[in-house]
Amino acid sequence: MQRLAEPDDSLVSRVLNEVGFEDRLIGYRVRRRAGPIRASMYSFEEVVHLLNDGFPCLNLQELAEWIGTVIKDAELSARIKEAIELHSNDRDRMLSIRILMGQRLCQCKKAAY
Repeated sequence: MQRLAEPDDSLVSRVLNEVGFEDRLIGYRVRRRAGPIRASMYSFEEVVHLLNDGFPCLNLQELAEWIGTVIKDAELSARIKEAIELHSNDRDRMLSIRILMGQRLCQCKKAAY
C-alpha cells in the first residue's frame, strides 16, 4: 500500500482538532448483548478509535465524503473510495481504511509535536 503524502500545516490542524456538532460523524460499536451502540464522533482520532474497535459499523461512503468535505483531505478521501471499490466485503474495507487513517493520524501528530 502506497504511503500518503505528508500533510501541510492546515491539514494537520484540521485532522487534530474537533469539528462542530453539525459536522460530526455517526457510527456504531456493535456489542453481543447490547447490540449497536451509537457513537457521535467529533474528531478524526475518534473515527480511528472506532475503526480499531472489535465490531465497528460505519457508512464508508459517508466517511469518505466527511474526510473530503469536513476535514478537507482530498487525497485520503480518494484513497478511501479506492479501498471501498477494491475490496468485496466490509471487513477488508475497514481494515484498509483503518490503516490509511492511522497513517494520516500518525503523520499529523508527528508534524504537530
